[in-house]
Amino acid sequence: MKHHTVIVTIIVLLLSACAGTLNTKEKPLRYETTLHGEHVQLARCVVSRVSADPRTFMRIFHYKSRIYPDIAATEIHAYDTRFLPYVYASNSPQNPDAIRDYFSPSPEVMDNTQTLIGAEYIYGFAFTLQQVDENTVAVALKGNRFVGSIAWDYLQGCAAHMP
Repeated sequence: MKHHTVIVTIIVLLLSACAGTLNTKEKPLRYETTLHGEHVQLARCVVSRVSADPRTFMRIFHYKSRIYPDIAATEIHAYDTRFLPYVYASNSPQNPDAIRDYFSPSPEVMDNTQTLIGAEYIYGFAFTLQQVDENTVAVALKGNRFVGSIAWDYLQGCAAHMP
């Protein structure tokens, strides 16, 4: 009897720890490289592709991009709508009859910003794209390993089709 209690306690503690790491706001760095292209074009392509992904686990994200002209950079965040404020049953991704209005094709332009803002809510992945020179972009991806690798593959496809 005592042995079962210890096992159950250990399982509960492990599950609690795992649940906490899945939903924390800050995620580990997964990928970092430089690519050929222009940061705004790459960001628009990635947002377009992840937004069109029909898989249920990708549809729970609200994709938000910000352009920082002062520092020639763009951020893309895939916010988890299960943790966003003001998401109700009528627009929740878990509701098959919901009205989805999460995608905004126009990125937010941040004027006079010297540093990147970063994530405001819990996210699945976050890209930072910064122009290094005329044809090169430094890219970093933080986030969940699974959805982050999907977004990374989309980015690679976008970079392959850049002029």
